Amino acid sequence: MNANEPVRITIDAATALTEWKFRFADEVRVRAKQLAAESNTPGCITLSHYRQAAKIALESLSRMIHGEDIPDGRREAA
Repeated sequence: MNANEPVRITIDAATALTEWKFRFADEVRVRAKQLAAESNTPGCITLSHYRQAAKIALESLSRMIHGEDIPDGRREAA
């Protein structure tokens, strides 16, 4: 497949990708804020907080991709 050729993507694939991106970014934001609140500088979120939060969010994203953490009751529908 040539990188310059147009590619089609199915609706369910696009939906999943969009959801994964949103969930990852949201979890990083929330976790970094929590980590900052528990740190020596509760009013300041640092790059270190974001890195630590991203590692946690990656584990969560991996579980979601593998179907272990399907949100909104979708597991029952699947």
